[in-house]
Amino acid sequence: MNKTIYRSRIDLWLVILLIFTVVVSLVPLLTEPWWIAAILGIGMCALMCVAIFGCWYVIDGNSLVIYQFLRPQRFPIGKIKEIKPCNSILAAPALSSNRIAIKFNDRRILKSSMPLEISPKDRQRFISHLLKINPEIHVISDR
Repeated sequence: MNKTIYRSRIDLWLVILLIFTVVVSLVPLLTEPWWIAAILGIGMCALMCVAIFGCWYVIDGNSLVIYQFLRPQRFPIGKIKEIKPCNSILAAPALSSNRIAIKFNDRRILKSSMPLEISPKDRQRFISHLLKINPEIHVISDR
């Protein structure tokens, strides 16, 4: 099986938010014993690392595998109906607001009528790869 990994795009606002979180978690250093601040700081950094480095996408054979918080979810590429760009801020396995929405032709795949929103770094290569596997996918352009 041929696996291709696509990393998630990361927006600047997310990096700024994470830096702010680290700085705020160090505030207890001023009033609390150092070991409490160290535990808080290490815990926050670990959580942020899992959030950032634990989100990526893999095309594995006929499946799209989405890793979020290091936990994989598998979706059949043959059931993808439509891909279109979106700039949503809904909760999704994406680290950027520059996303693509993937709709499936079977509601039971996501257990919802909402599309799956992801933000691959190399969007065009990712979509081209999906189209090689399932040429029936309807791609709606940015314009």
